[in-house]
Amino acid sequence: MTRRLIIAMAVLVALVAVALAIPMAVVVANDQRAAFISGLEVDTLATAASMSAEPYMDWQATAEETALRTGARVVVVSPESTLLADSGQTALDRAFDRPEIVSALAGSLTSDVRTSVTMGEALRYVAAPIIQNYEIVGAVRLSLPESIVDEEVQETQRWLALFVVTVVITAGLVAWIIARSVAAPLRNLAQVAHDLPEDLDLRASEHDGPAEVQAVATALNTTAGRLADILSRTQRVAADASHHLRTPLTGVRLRLEAIEDISDQPQVVDEARAATAEVDRLTHRIEQVLELTRSDVGAAPIVPQDASATLRDRVESAQVMFSERGIDLTAEIADDVVVNAPRGSVARLIDELLGNALNYARHQVLVELRRQPGAVRIAVSDDGPGLPASEREEIFERFRRGSTSVPGGTGLGLALVRETVTGMGGRAGAAESALGGLMVWLEIPSRG
Repeated sequence: MTRRLIIAMAVLVALVAVALAIPMAVVVANDQRAAFISGLEVDTLATAASMSAEPYMDWQATAEETALRTGARVVVVSPESTLLADSGQTALDRAFDRPEIVSALAGSLTSDVRTSVTMGEALRYVAAPIIQNYEIVGAVRLSLPESIVDEEVQETQRWLALFVVTVVITAGLVAWIIARSVAAPLRNLAQVAHDLPEDLDLRASEHDGPAEVQAVATALNTTAGRLADILSRTQRVAADASHHLRTPLTGVRLRLEAIEDISDQPQVVDEARAATAEVDRLTHRIEQVLELTRSDVGAAPIVPQDASATLRDRVESAQVMFSERGIDLTAEIADDVVVNAPRGSVARLIDELLGNALNYARHQVLVELRRQPGAVRIAVSDDGPGLPASEREEIFERFRRGSTSVPGGTGLGLALVRETVTGMGGRAGAAESALGGLMVWLEIPSRG
């Protein structure tokens, strides 16, 4: 908006200034040319009057003094068209018959422009008769190159052009000041709106800028307050659900383990173990749903985390479980990699990916952590059945599972992974693994 306002005002002022400057330049040029001619005519008449009162012998000195004062060439010619005086110090007593001299000797004041053969340029001249005792005793002519007049006119036009440029620049500066004063409240409002998803406690000033901007700020603050209340309630519900669901499930699991320990009937022990597995699966599903809820509300602040140490710790913790399944779990982890992520989210992400790979891998799983420009890449590959390319995007949707999925899954794990990574400003996707199965990769913004 600031740039458009500056350009619009500058263009408008420029058009007005040019529209005024063009006729002004014409008027000033004509006036300046007329003033120059009038001044030359006055100087010529004054010189003729001086010479009328002087003897012939003083005319050369008067011609030189006039030439020094006016800058013009001064010549005096007798009625016989003989040069009597010349400020240009040319040879005297020679014929000097010019049309303007002839007119002046006839008693006329002559002023005009003609091309001088000797000078090779246009010549501005004024010629007047010298009268003594009511008789014309000679003619005096003052002449200047027309280029002198043109130069004065062009100088004036240059000053007018400079005036127009100055006006346009001043108008642009004024427009910039006005635009800044108008746009500043809008920029502040836009900044609050930009930062609001990260901090719902931010509020825009409702007293800056025009009434329309104040109304928008009030509406934004009202909306932010309502969203903050909604998210607060959602967080409380998630926390309450976590507590009230975990407690009874933990009690059920303890009772099932007790049945396993005290029962001497194999069938009862098997059923208790199966029920314990179902309780564990239900607990995991509840944890996933609660994590999705937390992801939706964006409750956790983003902080720097040591991704390298976290991945090594989670891989080491999972080694026993993978070994029991006969699966070789290897890792290629770059050192000292720091990412910006909600606290604890990197560990949850790698646990989800490892759990997913464990369900499908046959013999091998590879975990990789590599640096990329502005981000880090985490990839977990397996040698399982893989997934058709057409389904690799669908598995990141909630409650969607691939055609090669194993029974017992929830369809929430990879959805949670993508939503968590997206909340960090990163990306998640799936591709064919170099091991022959599926590779799930994440790109998370790196610190700095």
